[in-house]
Amino acid sequence: MEQDFSRLNFSGVPNFKRDDPKLGTILQQGLDGDVVIIGFPYDEGVQRNGGRPGTSKGPSCLRNYLPKIGPLVNPEYSIDISCLKISDSGDISGNSFNEAHDELKNKVKDLIDQKKIPIIIGGGKDQSWSCGQGFLKSTIKGKPIIVNIDSHLDVRPLDDEGRIHSGCAFRILLEDQTFINQNGLFYQFGAQGSQCGLEHVNFVRNHGGEIVWMRDIRASNNNPSFNTTYQPLTQAGRVFESFLNRLQADCKIIICLELDVIAARDCPGVSCPSVDGGLTSEEALELMLLCGKDSRVLALDLAEYNPIVEEYLTGRLLSNMVYFFIMGYKLRTSS
Repeated sequence: MEQDFSRLNFSGVPNFKRDDPKLGTILQQGLDGDVVIIGFPYDEGVQRNGGRPGTSKGPSCLRNYLPKIGPLVNPEYSIDISCLKISDSGDISGNSFNEAHDELKNKVKDLIDQKKIPIIIGGGKDQSWSCGQGFLKSTIKGKPIIVNIDSHLDVRPLDDEGRIHSGCAFRILLEDQTFINQNGLFYQFGAQGSQCGLEHVNFVRNHGGEIVWMRDIRASNNNPSFNTTYQPLTQAGRVFESFLNRLQADCKIIICLELDVIAARDCPGVSCPSVDGGLTSEEALELMLLCGKDSRVLALDLAEYNPIVEEYLTGRLLSNMVYFFIMGYKLRTSS
């Protein structure tokens, strides 16, 4: 596999590293990419929900690591992403918390309508509300499927002052009239019983939602067969692929992932770490590859990176999750 370096941007890259180009050499500023990164630097919703502040620093800290992730040609997976256009549109910059959510909703909708894939980096999990709103209001046809990969259900009511917070995004979306009118479906993947109250479980099920518990994932067959190059090898990957295969071909999907679904040993930099299990880092990366290569996935929402708690390990993992999603996206463009 030969590499063509002619279109790469090596600005700031020392000469001795230019034979191993990373993601930064194809990362552009603006909205012109096939995949567009959006930062949501707000943690007000987390604080309203009683969580630790710090997710407002997530997007800027991610940008310290993302350009150094790679390589563009992954020899293990035989995937070359050097021909893709990846852009960073910067951060949402609303003058108020509510304005920021409106801006995010509109930007997500516009990008989906243009058949671009937005990747939203947070920021608190309340961003899933505005990402979901933009997804639902897009003009792309298809039955809407909201997938929440998270240890929590996030279906709490609004806070005591009637305000949105990081724990209520999916209650609002499940009660959204557009979601209801379009016969939308909600799937929860990786929930933990220690993080989900019974009333919230009943709310999800009463609204037609399906919950895949972490216990269900761990009880699955752990003996993969090797039939295809990109067949999942992890427990979570195989369960998730089976779930995707059950969805109708003409649906449209938004993936919302909160980083605390990943075990704290692999992903400590979150507001509420998973101390009683969780996905492994390998599983998280494999899920991102699967999401990227599924052409029904129209947006990826990644929330709750808290670099005030821990920056380096979590920042590198999150950057690699973006990288694996982009590798998966390259597979859909090649098929």
